[in-house]
Amino acid sequence: MKKYVIWPVLAVLLSCQDSFLDVKPDKALVVPTTLADYQAVLDNFDSMNSPGLNLIAGDEFTASPEQFQSWEYVERQAYLWAEDLYSGAGSSDWDVPYKAVFAANLVLEGADKLSPSAESSNLIGYAYFYRANAFYGLAQQFAQPYEPQSARSQLGIPLKLTTQVTKTVARASLFDTYQQILSDLQQAAGLVTAESVWKNRPSRAAVYALMARVQLAMGDYENAEKSASASLTLSGELVDFNELDTAAKLSFPDSPKDANQEVLYYNRMNFYLFFFTPYYQVDSSLYASYGAGDLRKRCYFDTLADGTVWYKGSYAGSFGFFSGLATDEVYLTRAECYARKGSTGLALSDLNTLLAKRFKKGAFKPLTVNNAEQALRLVIAERKKELVARGLRWADLRRLNKEEAFKTTLRRTVDGKQYVLTPGSVRYTFPIPPGELSGSGIEQNPR
Repeated sequence: MKKYVIWPVLAVLLSCQDSFLDVKPDKALVVPTTLADYQAVLDNFDSMNSPGLNLIAGDEFTASPEQFQSWEYVERQAYLWAEDLYSGAGSSDWDVPYKAVFAANLVLEGADKLSPSAESSNLIGYAYFYRANAFYGLAQQFAQPYEPQSARSQLGIPLKLTTQVTKTVARASLFDTYQQILSDLQQAAGLVTAESVWKNRPSRAAVYALMARVQLAMGDYENAEKSASASLTLSGELVDFNELDTAAKLSFPDSPKDANQEVLYYNRMNFYLFFFTPYYQVDSSLYASYGAGDLRKRCYFDTLADGTVWYKGSYAGSFGFFSGLATDEVYLTRAECYARKGSTGLALSDLNTLLAKRFKKGAFKPLTVNNAEQALRLVIAERKKELVARGLRWADLRRLNKEEAFKTTLRRTVDGKQYVLTPGSVRYTFPIPPGELSGSGIEQNPR
């Protein structure tokens, strides 16, 4: 089997973060005392990464037999929606978000040691945001999709709200999980400033954008619309894809400080072998869905000599996948909420505002529809085309599979065997790693 060299790429990517403080999950090993110390805890960029196995399990990318065999065990199992995901091993998709939670709790517990100031208020707001973001990412993989009618009786995730690492925390209900996320975001919204120089530190627009993402997952469209509007009022810029170099190896800037103007919060997914060319290929139906004049086809994708189509359009500006927040997502969230309440004109206005920046000049014709249902279908279709490889497709599949009009059955064929993931399957919720089960005694997800 042909081997691909990716370790030098990994080394370069990871070495960028050498200046950040390495947060240990034991308060005795990290004793910050100053504002700068606490900020360094939160600036440990790699400990803020989002779960990534959902991207492997989703329907945006596929693999050849050779590519599939080159992956690690957990990646192959996630791709096949297998019952045994870890083979006794742990999971960075579980561990890294809880590392972010620990860092946030460390800051929140030490906040009273700091002199009141705009900087300390910002710091506390950041901590609430990071904890909410980590809890949300965990809930999208390790808890069932949100159903208002049953959320109080379904299991969510352990809500670790202190740095007491020896304290066992049971799984909260799904309702309490989401209420904690929203509570943290409400706290953050009242503390962080309207703008942030470094985009790995959230602005107030980013807080409202994450709030809208959470409320969309809950099916709370009224409040998702309000949160999206609050975010866009603060920051509604869009990149004009006519100004991008479509021939560039990577389409967007690669720095948290210099990220493109749409980025509200710069973050990446955990690293897996899958994420590096040529370890995957873009799903052919997704690639074919971009029409004439749509610049996303050239800004998001490139074709290798062997015909493999790979993704180059990460807003992280690197081979790492972007999992942060950006204004294009917020426009699509608000457009969906408008369509669902019958405000067809407003939904199309947001959709056309976005798409006008995505098509070659002179090629875009504003979309028109006859009713709100058609508008909703357009918005859902554009979410898949616009928000490629951001970890959002898995969350969309989970929530949209509850609606007859948007149910999607996923299929893979590997070694002549077909694998199927049906709408509403329990496999849309990942198993909790064995090490966490044995250490805490919490309940496993059904498989």
